[in-house]
Amino acid sequence: MELKKKEWEQSYKRGENFIFYPKEEVVKFINRFIKKKVSFDRYIQLLQSDKKLKGLDFGCGIGRSTILLHEFDIDGYGIDISRNAIENAKIFAKSFNFNLDNFFQVYNGNEILFDNEYFDFVISDCVLDSMPFELAKKLVKNIENITKKYFFLSLISTESKPLFKLINSDINEIEVNEEHEKGTIQSFFNKQKIEKLIENTHFKIKWLELHNVYGNDNCEYGRWYIVLEK
Repeated sequence: MELKKKEWEQSYKRGENFIFYPKEEVVKFINRFIKKKVSFDRYIQLLQSDKKLKGLDFGCGIGRSTILLHEFDIDGYGIDISRNAIENAKIFAKSFNFNLDNFFQVYNGNEILFDNEYFDFVISDCVLDSMPFELAKKLVKNIENITKKYFFLSLISTESKPLFKLINSDINEIEVNEEHEKGTIQSFFNKQKIEKLIENTHFKIKWLELHNVYGNDNCEYGRWYIVLEK
């Protein structure tokens, strides 16, 4: 169940997956379930807590979603397996006048090291589909332990398989041969596989959307956006 740490370091060194703007679906998740922005400087907190909300951005990359949480006045933490990504995240945060050095850390690749229910919610966008499925199942169980309420995640769908070379149609997991993210793992999901991903947890599906996009090359790209509730 290799995480391909070397390959991810090389990917971020090449500047791949530098996300400079918040993902629309992440913003919608926060506004629908966590904290709604209702004016220039006012929010309504939807997820009730007697303390300041804490959220984890698992697989944070250069930290745009982590920074977004701080824009909502939420204590956002970001972890990633790539040291290159984390160092860039710290620099990126400073461009928004946030010093988040203590909120970013390199993930050890084995276990998410926070106390039980330390976070009110967890975000993991385009991450759990970039590893072997059995490892993703283990991490979902780990995420269940460290979160109190919600888990937002996105997963590439099986509709996207034709975009990749040398696909074995009998399996939904490959090692990427394309230059982008070369050598990493790509795991494809349908609804049944999503259900299998969470079958040994207390998570239930609260929100599930499949977004499909059709390109000029007649290829279809799909991604699931999911909110799980404990």
